[in-house]
Amino acid sequence: MLPVLFGLALAPIAALNVRHASGRATFDQVLFHEHTVDAMIPSWPVLHLTYPDHFVAMTPGFHWVLAGVAKLTGMGDPGLRLFVLVATVAVFSVLGIMLGKRCGVVMGSVLVAPFMASVYVASSSAWMLADNAGWMWVCLLAILALWHSPTARWAVVAGAGLLLAVWTRQSYLFLAAPLWVAAWLKEAPGGPAGSNPLVAIPTRAKNLLPMAVATLPAIALLVYLYRVWGGLVPHEFQGQYDGANPSNIALQLVMLGGFSIFFLPALLGVGEDGWRRRCRGIIRRAIPWMILSGVLAAAITSFVPTTSNPKAGRAGLVWSAADKINLLGPIGDCNPLIVVVATGGGALLVLVLACTPTRQRWVLGALFAGFGIAQGASSEVWQRYHEPFALLFLALATMVAASARGLNGRSVPGVQVLPIALLALGMAVISAAMMWKNEINPWLQGKDQIPVSSLLPEPPVASQSPSDPIPPE
Repeated sequence: MLPVLFGLALAPIAALNVRHASGRATFDQVLFHEHTVDAMIPSWPVLHLTYPDHFVAMTPGFHWVLAGVAKLTGMGDPGLRLFVLVATVAVFSVLGIMLGKRCGVVMGSVLVAPFMASVYVASSSAWMLADNAGWMWVCLLAILALWHSPTARWAVVAGAGLLLAVWTRQSYLFLAAPLWVAAWLKEAPGGPAGSNPLVAIPTRAKNLLPMAVATLPAIALLVYLYRVWGGLVPHEFQGQYDGANPSNIALQLVMLGGFSIFFLPALLGVGEDGWRRRCRGIIRRAIPWMILSGVLAAAITSFVPTTSNPKAGRAGLVWSAADKINLLGPIGDCNPLIVVVATGGGALLVLVLACTPTRQRWVLGALFAGFGIAQGASSEVWQRYHEPFALLFLALATMVAASARGLNGRSVPGVQVLPIALLALGMAVISAAMMWKNEINPWLQGKDQIPVSSLLPEPPVASQSPSDPIPPE
């Protein structure tokens, strides 16, 4: 029901082709995605990976699908936006059903609500943006790693999914990490699944082999793209994505620390029979690791830039709001408020994982670490990537914890549901306000748009650094 309401709320924006180039959604759609899809249509299904048919920084899976839909149906931009929205609603519905099977319909619906309410997810549903196509693969492959026993057939399915994920966004090779861990932790002789990963190593290596082989096509695709582009992004974008940025670590921990507070009652099973005793045991075992993780987070984030600076890649509401809220002021490029929240995020990460069974704990840890490494390799530290991932990660962890407690089919205490529902409501209000301010109201008033060229900029010559504009967060 929630995904359908979500689709109905956003359908007018897509159907009426609401666009105002001062908003990020229109800016990205018009300057990058729309042009790439339009350029692919004449030659579809034949695909060209270089300018002028390809002018996005990512792999072209999303755009190739939309170009095919446009060529086969004759749809224009509003029709394609509606197609994206319908596909997104379908994916959310499947996600809700999957979560509901593991932890009950009520909890499953509530868990997916904050993710849907994120302005970055909502705007990628109503505009022609590629983000949600990527999140679909994160969700499906994570669930495959968490809940399905690794076999040779499982490895083939997982490898195909990984290839398609990389074909959608090249950085999603990080999804190999949870899949590899899931295969490695397949039940070993003489011990339960998810026992010490350092025992029965020959057997575990044999279990891993099919998944390792199934990963090769995704790796080969990246190698091919590197040869075509001369890097991991097309030549036109190599001046923008010009190296690693460790500030991604800080933002990833901040997003987890801020959102996990709302999920903790459901993760800990507050209000269920024997919950106090269970919570005391979880916290007692986790405290030493929480302290260690918090100290490491504080040490790392104290020495990386944590003030808002869009030109340096640090763009988004969290960065700008933290600078305004911080009463102490910055210390160089360090925002003490970000460091404090990131420290809490490092500690809470351990607590979140401690609420889950051993095997799934390692898989979730690999998912979190893999995403962090992939994002850290990018020079951009954008909230639009970290916010949806944190919400999806917490939804998956809560699903695992609730399922392990046997919550499916049982009534859910309100103390677990209410905080997540309030988070979703608050995020929905923020999303609606941002889309109204940046896109809908200027469009209704017929205000002049900030010019966005209808022509793709020429690629830079080899001796020059690309000067393409950086899309606003």
